[in-house]
Amino acid sequence: MNIKNKFIPIFEPYLQGNEKKYLNICLKTNWISSQGKFIKKFERSLAKYHKAKYCIATSSCTTALHLSLLSLGVDKNSEVICPALSFIAPANMILLTGAKLVLVDIDPVSLTIDPNLIERKITRKTKAIMVVHQFGHAAHMNEIMKIAKKYNLKVIEDNAESFGGYYKKKMLGTIGDLATFSFFSNKIFTTGEGGAVITNNKNLSRNIQLLRDHGMSAKKKYFHTKLGFNYRMTNLQAAIGIAQMEKINKILSIRSKQLKYYEKELSNIRQISIRHYLSWTSKTHWLLTIKFSDSNKVNSFIKYMNSHNIDCRKMIPPISKALHVKKMYKNISFKVSESISKSSVHLPSSTSLTKKQIIFICCKIRLFCKQI
Repeated sequence: MNIKNKFIPIFEPYLQGNEKKYLNICLKTNWISSQGKFIKKFERSLAKYHKAKYCIATSSCTTALHLSLLSLGVDKNSEVICPALSFIAPANMILLTGAKLVLVDIDPVSLTIDPNLIERKITRKTKAIMVVHQFGHAAHMNEIMKIAKKYNLKVIEDNAESFGGYYKKKMLGTIGDLATFSFFSNKIFTTGEGGAVITNNKNLSRNIQLLRDHGMSAKKKYFHTKLGFNYRMTNLQAAIGIAQMEKINKILSIRSKQLKYYEKELSNIRQISIRHYLSWTSKTHWLLTIKFSDSNKVNSFIKYMNSHNIDCRKMIPPISKALHVKKMYKNISFKVSESISKSSVHLPSSTSLTKKQIIFICCKIRLFCKQI
């Protein structure tokens, strides 16, 4: 098929390993639910990759976030700090615990929570800082961890979008008290749906596993010690995850090359800028993000690209724009988050995306920009 006529999606899963083989093992053995050998194997694989002591696989990153907050004792008497620009899941899970959601604007370069604004938001009720390593860029972890230590706060790293990335020489997800991961189909690697929590704290690990499994004692079956949930990953999902982890270095290498192709092709277009990476973060390629100097061109750009069978996506809106959050922030604006959101667009970023397709996408971007 001619590349001009082939639809290029924003993202699609890269399933070119042992996924079918391992899924068939689940089907042949009838281990398809939340029991089975692949779950423990997947947890061990993630823990080993991050050189962490404990890993708990979950049904999604959202449930992983909920379990992390609950394990830290976050409740209706707590406040949790969260970036103002992020996917809604961290904010929703903070609210679900009954805690007060405290939004903080982002840094305009890293697009992660601005460490210079955190301290002024801390009160005696502040329990934790939710850090999101956003769009493949690490958050400012040294500054954040210093603040957390000063005020005796816990730090949760949401690393849904920067798997395999580094802050200086530290792997993302290994710096805070807990870290959560997403394996949704549009992430760097996938289990379809699914998530995980990693930690080096034994007590937190035990509490998270207890909460994940209906609050049921690990020692005495069907003896429930506290209110819990069914936030378990299935053996089917874990089977896919194992196959994905077997080729994670290959996936990250392919994606690194894709980022270089994009950077080369888009470097000299004055109407847009490609997201910048600070020197202390690794360049983790999740969704390629460009920013228009004129935000009014975003809608027409997406329409133009769609007309050429290229799927592009607007940046997520700030959390404060969600209807259930808006009432909490009636007279408060998050200027950087709002500006970045209005002017930014994500480009196709599938692992299977070829150099030829990237050149085609960038050619269309240049043609559009010549018209404005």
